[in-house]
Amino acid sequence: MQNMTNDNIMLKMQNIHKSFGSLEVLKGIDLSVAKGDVLAIIGPSGSGKSTMLRCINRLEEIDSGSIEIKGRMLVRETADGEAEYVDEAESRDVLSCTGMVFQQFNLFPHMTVLQNLLEAPVQVKKRSAAEVRPEAEELLRKVGLFDKRDCYPGRLSGGQQQRVAIARALAMNPDIMLFDEPTSALDPELTGEVLKTMRELAAEHMTMVVVTHEMAFAREAASHVMFMADGVIVEQGSPGEFFASPKQERTIAFLQNML
Repeated sequence: MQNMTNDNIMLKMQNIHKSFGSLEVLKGIDLSVAKGDVLAIIGPSGSGKSTMLRCINRLEEIDSGSIEIKGRMLVRETADGEAEYVDEAESRDVLSCTGMVFQQFNLFPHMTVLQNLLEAPVQVKKRSAAEVRPEAEELLRKVGLFDKRDCYPGRLSGGQQQRVAIARALAMNPDIMLFDEPTSALDPELTGEVLKTMRELAAEHMTMVVVTHEMAFAREAASHVMFMADGVIVEQGSPGEFFASPKQERTIAFLQNML
């Protein structure tokens, strides 16, 4: 990762703990992501990767620890070790700089592709549809789907739907993009077109946190790779050193199975 200063840290998580009932899923996670970084998070199923990602934008709430986004506190740890969130209005404001793409595309089926992109900027940011439309159309060009702007999601392939989902997240002008295994629901031949879109975002220095099982993407597009297992960060480093000379036995075993 690039040199971090307080000015360029986009995301900071400290001592994150999260349990579901008696099952502790995150066991003291620490990470920082600088502006323009692409962090790829890999690891076996059940290691806590997706839960950690969902904690960033409060789809899950942590039990203890602190999360800071672009220098603003979302949740802090109190003196007695509890997690204390800012109020709802401030929380929404802090999180407004994040965009998320899920495993399932979550598009509105009753809206056209273009309407899917217009919905949040108009409803959430109270911008006019006329103002947003040129930006939305440009995003559809960017993901190669301008010609599908008047189609309904049900008429698109899975890969096309996921590219629309990426464009929809970008329509809110986020500073940080979060991806939760964005290709896991896709057939292998459709995966490539989604990864191509993500690689282009990485090349444009979009700050990205990507939970993925696509090792080639982690190797080629990420600036930093993190391996999680059993709710902890086992190992992390630049793609070059991480894939060429992993140090932990658990990492080595995982990579041997994946590569």
